[in-house]
Amino acid sequence: MTFQATAAAIAQAIRVKVDSNGQISAAAATDAAVGVTTEAVAASGWGTVKLFSAPGTFLVTAGAAITRGTQLYPLAAGKVDDAGTTALPLIALEAALADGDIIAAGRALKGA
Repeated sequence: MTFQATAAAIAQAIRVKVDSNGQISAAAATDAAVGVTTEAVAASGWGTVKLFSAPGTFLVTAGAAITRGTQLYPLAAGKVDDAGTTALPLIALEAALADGDIIAAGRALKGA
């Protein structure tokens, strides 16, 4: 889905939130994110977001080293980590070596 960014640019693979004007910005750790950017979006520019309701995998940006196969947690600036307090419904399908690495994540469905 295509959205306009606020006055701040957004990198590719960043979790984003939508404001009351319908514009996107990087989601903070405590924000409800709607999806991830599939491309870099210029300040006030238009870009594509893969909504979390879409099928398939998601590219996300690590905020630190991440172990493959671990549950992901939100961080500031739309990034993710493999430690935190409120888990996202995503599992790291690749390892991240450092802050800024872009990795694939898949939907996490837990059993009873």
